[in-house]
Amino acid sequence: MRDWPWGAACGPRIEPALNRSVATATRPILGSGSFTTGKFTVAEQYKLVFSGRLAEGMAEADVVAGLARLLKTEPAKIAPMFSGQTVVLRKGLDEATAGQYLAALAKVGALCERVLMVDTPPPVRPVAPLPPALAPLAPAIARAAGAVPVAPALEIAPPGAVLLDTAAVTPPAIDTSHLSVLAPGPLLLDTDIVAVPFFDLSELSLAPAGVTLVDAVEVPPAEFDLSHLSLAN
Repeated sequence: MRDWPWGAACGPRIEPALNRSVATATRPILGSGSFTTGKFTVAEQYKLVFSGRLAEGMAEADVVAGLARLLKTEPAKIAPMFSGQTVVLRKGLDEATAGQYLAALAKVGALCERVLMVDTPPPVRPVAPLPPALAPLAPAIARAAGAVPVAPALEIAPPGAVLLDTAAVTPPAIDTSHLSVLAPGPLLLDTDIVAVPFFDLSELSLAPAGVTLVDAVEVPPAEFDLSHLSLAN
């Protein structure tokens, strides 16, 4: 079963205001319009499903065309509804609104079903106890898990109290007796003077513009012997 994209872009505008009555039953009562679960009263909601069933004497092409007119869309977008699978056309409807949808669809030959939606509460997972090292983080972890936070047993120290005792650190003993500092100005390293290179360019000259410096070597065209080759059928 898959949901059909029946929204504002393609659905008929037959959604009156929901009028949900309140009942005091302790279990769901079909047709009552609502049921009670715990401390809250939940209104019954329905979904419309279509499995390709047509009204008597109606052809599939006529129903597809009628649905396309009803939903104000193209027949090509309606054709997947007749693939043989059960399609959910709309969810979260009250009984009266679902009945109006059924009537509107039946007029064009599409016989749908109104199915009551029953919400199943999620299972409650047990919470494992925190290790002692994470005990100070219990309030933050409880808020993240959606539980009621519990304040840890903490006290406020008086002003001026030392919260943490600092440990005395012995300064390191580094022997620098073999080091000395030079006076400002002297170089720490002697640099070698590199002579400027000399190039003799007296034998070179510039050719005038347009002169061919090198004659191109003529290359004869390549010849290939293909007499031993043939094309396959």
